[in-house]
Parts: sequence; C-alpha cells; structure tokens
Amino acid sequence: MKIIFICTKSITFNTFLISQAKYLKKKGFNVKIACTDVENLNLKNNLNYKISFPTNYINLINIFLYIRVFFQIRKLVKKNKSSIFYLHTPLAAHIFRFFTLFYDLKIIYFVHGFRFTSKSNFLSASLYKVIEKFLSLKTKIFITINNEDFVYAKNNLINKVPTYKIKGVGLDLKKNKHKTNIKNKDKITKILVIAVYKKSKGYLELLKIAELLKKKDIKIVCYGYGDHTKFESIKVEKKLHNISFNKFDANLKNKIKNYDILLHLSKREGLPVSVMECLIEGVPVICTKIRGNIDLIKNGFNGFIVNSYKEVPRKIFYLNSKKILFNKMRYNAYNSITDNYSKKKINHLIYQIIKKNF
Repeated sequence: MKIIFICTKSITFNTFLISQAKYLKKKGFNVKIACTDVENLNLKNNLNYKISFPTNYINLINIFLYIRVFFQIRKLVKKNKSSIFYLHTPLAAHIFRFFTLFYDLKIIYFVHGFRFTSKSNFLSASLYKVIEKFLSLKTKIFITINNEDFVYAKNNLINKVPTYKIKGVGLDLKKNKHKTNIKNKDKITKILVIAVYKKSKGYLELLKIAELLKKKDIKIVCYGYGDHTKFESIKVEKKLHNISFNKFDANLKNKIKNYDILLHLSKREGLPVSVMECLIEGVPVICTKIRGNIDLIKNGFNGFIVNSYKEVPRKIFYLNSKKILFNKMRYNAYNSITDNYSKKKINHLIYQIIKKNF
C-alpha cells in the first residue's frame, strides 16, 4: 500500500517525520512525500510530489498560487486514489482536505497542534474550530499528541472518526542510559532557549527577563531557525550582554546537558520536542501554561509552569537558594521521559493504527 506524507515544508519532514517514513517503508509501505520544496527532502525519491503550499503571509492572499495548488493536488489524487494521505501541519492539512472535498480518500491527520487552543482569541479560535469541524467530514483518522487536542477531536468534531493520542513524534532515547549521568549542580547560571525566532515563541518576554537578570551572573543562550535581527536590535538598544541569539545547531542535542534549565515561553505548542529533549538530559523546564507544556511539566516536580514572564526570575532565584530541591528536580526531569516517547514505540503505534483502520 502507498502512503503519502503531506506537509508544508521539507523541514517538518526532515526534522520530525523521516523516522516514521523509514519505519513504514520497512513494514512494506510504498512511501512518498509531498511538500513545497521536495528538492530539500532527506528521503529522496523520484516520485515525490511538489505542492506549492503558501509559506509566507504574501502567498496566503495569492489567488493564483491557490489555483496552482488546486491542480497540483488534483493531479496527485487522481494518480493515487487508493493511497493513504498522511497529513501534517495545519496549513497543508486544511488546504488538502478542502481541495479534495469531492473525493473519498483515506486521510489521516496527524495533529501536531490545532490552530486553536483554550487560550486563543475567541474569534480566531471560533473560525478555526468551524473549519476543522467541516473538514473532519473528509478525515478518516485523527492522531493527536496532547490531551487538549485529543479531547476536542474526540468529542467536538462533526465526523466521529477514530481518534488516538500518542506521545509526540518520537525521540532518540539513548541506550544504556543511567541516572549516574545526572551530575549534581550548585545553581542556575546558564539558561537554554530552543525556539523558532518568532514573536509567538515569547522572545519579547524573554528580552524582558534578560533585562531583569542583567545584574546577575546568569546567561541566556538562544538557538532557533529564522531571522533574529529584530530581537538582536532590542538587545543592543537595551545593552543586554547576558543574552545571545544563535542559529540552530544540529549538534545541540549533545550540548543540552551543559545547561541548567530550559526556558520555554511559547504561546502555542503541540507537544514540544525541545522540552522533551531537555527533560531526557535532566534539565528542568520553566514554561508557559499552555497545552503540550502542561502534558509534560508537573509544577514543582520537573519544572515550573508560569502565567507571566515576571514569575521567571523569582523561580530561578528560588531554585538557586534550594540546591537539594534543584537537583531533585533534575532527577525528576530525567525520569519524566519513558520509552513510550521513543521513536521506536511511536513508529510502531502509528503502524498499528494504520493497519487497524485500513
């Protein structure tokens, strides 16, 4: 059977989905990928499909682009009517299902995070809920990765289809890892941030935290994709020498253990991989109270959940005054991530879901 992964850009596939694709291929599936930049895929195939999904705000209102996408999707579907269409990323999932309304297709939507959350603007959330309810009529399976999305998909969509919850996209868990790898630390001096350079990831609040901490011996080191020029200029204007912005480092996983805490101020998540990868290394997390974060972080156990950036310095100072608690929290962080989060486990669950329903 053929399964076609559909996502907006190759970076999503290369970063989160390639392991699933390889596993399904080993299980006998004919795996193809459709996205905007097929030339950048790490899983090469002459029969991958280019679909020119809009990737910036200008393209979102380009009617001619949508016409092109419409015909690209129709061509893809006509050649692969009996295939499983495995949708990722909200934009690609919305457009694909809308343009295939009059086809009876095997569609799986892997929900990395609905466009609406319990904390979204009411009008925006209402619009996206209407869209998702309508498009659920063209969805055979929902796979979710956090409790909020699972409950919504299970109880509120028009089309009552099989809905599953799994623990993310899968992590590379180290073999023969022992608790002795978690060394005691005296205090927090290096804070890690891993997030795309967008306002929605909390960078403006992060700069305010840096300002509150600038007289302390605490450094904030940021890694992410995208343009950080705007944030860099604010840093220079405010003369903040305790924060740095860096391009994403492919070797970052091996450096996480060198940091004392992860600061995660995102305003919307599915189930954040950066949080899970830090927990694996015994790095506690201070994060915002949003879906995904609250699935992973137990307040006071493996990190802290905050309602405002103003709480962050107080949490850091508190841990620095409680060395025993800080190190206990580090062990708790390590133990928070079990084999159920591994790529091996996740890939097998997805395979079982597909085999059960098709």
